[in-house]
Amino acid sequence: MKGNARSGSATWWSRVSKGIVRPLTCAAAAIGMLLAVGGCGSTADAKVMYFWNGLIGDDGPAMQKIINDYNATDPEYKIVFQPMQDKDLMTKIYSVAQTGDSIPDLVIANQFKTAVMHSPGILNTIEDWQKVAPELNEKNYLPQAWNNVMFDGKAYGIPLYMYQMAIYYNKSLVEQYHLEHIIEGGFVTIDEVKSLKGVLPKDIYGMAYGNLPWAFMSLLYGAGGTLETSMDDATSDAWRKPMQALRETVESGVVAPLSVDSMQAFGSGHAVFAQLGTWGQGNMAETLGKDNIAEVNTLQYSTDNFSNFLYQNNWMQIKDPKRPPERSRAAAKFIKYVYEHWMDWAYVGSISPAYRDLNNPEYQKLIQASFTNSQEERDVIRTSNYLYGGYAVTAWNLYNDIVYGNLTLDDGLKALDKTIKGQIEIQDQT
Repeated sequence: MKGNARSGSATWWSRVSKGIVRPLTCAAAAIGMLLAVGGCGSTADAKVMYFWNGLIGDDGPAMQKIINDYNATDPEYKIVFQPMQDKDLMTKIYSVAQTGDSIPDLVIANQFKTAVMHSPGILNTIEDWQKVAPELNEKNYLPQAWNNVMFDGKAYGIPLYMYQMAIYYNKSLVEQYHLEHIIEGGFVTIDEVKSLKGVLPKDIYGMAYGNLPWAFMSLLYGAGGTLETSMDDATSDAWRKPMQALRETVESGVVAPLSVDSMQAFGSGHAVFAQLGTWGQGNMAETLGKDNIAEVNTLQYSTDNFSNFLYQNNWMQIKDPKRPPERSRAAAKFIKYVYEHWMDWAYVGSISPAYRDLNNPEYQKLIQASFTNSQEERDVIRTSNYLYGGYAVTAWNLYNDIVYGNLTLDDGLKALDKTIKGQIEIQDQT
């Protein structure tokens, strides 16, 4: 694992709160194991593997189940699950990398943090892992996913899962208002959202936006930009044109206002479409009924350049000169086990990067498989491990202010540009 600030926060909090009790229970169990072995991090004599990650939502219990099943096979090294807040994860990683003490055996983090950790040279390549699990190789993964672990011609991680904001739709409302033409082909464009003006009654929104920064990356790529080429000027057309188009959907009156929570609007049947995370399917199935929701790809800028920008979390290993080879081999065995049992993870909405799952008929029935079931959908996946890429999606309030008209387009883009450049400067200094 993984809206606008209003609905994005609610979506994220729903994801977190729904699974928070179980992860805390898991963490308590992990603490007990830590006390039992008298330490935290890799030690030569402890027959446990320490696994740091940010899986604090529904993905946490799903991973804990896999770990429990793996530990039940009586491996030489059992896995200790250590979930934590994302910011705490990176702080601790930098701390232990500097001190050389209590370094974890395994880490999961997104592609941008993979790049950030690779930059100062604190990551191992996966060559030793591949000696134990040779199937963890490029040919078994989507090329876009594998590219996210590649730096200077070498792989520094293993793709675990991908995710994004999807367009959910209410089947009953689509049928009632004869909107089947919009979802044909599996892509919804901004122009199609605007076309809903005058079609729906006043108490039904055409679209409820969630997490605009994440979803905007698909629009950026659809407008001809990339993170690598467009982050030096957030006032350029690659940013301006999609932002203007989003503003027009709001101005048309078909979009739920900023004060309305997107998940609640959709879950209560007051929105035909909603931009929600791929992990939101469980909540929506509970409120609207599993058979009344479906999903298509990320909102598109136009039909000229379909682009689904996906985010990704990777397995990685921090360098540790004190880690004996058998611990690295044990880590590879666990990653291989997860690879072979990934379907246990799929039901929280994750998108698999591995052909083993993507070509599995059971996976293809899942709602998030809308991103990968056809070759066309696989071909339009865009992603990046650009060192500064994470800063493109952090200014939630600015995205909201621009799209919902609280700032002029020019002022908003200038502020966004300044924010991104400021964050890059801070990273370079530190």
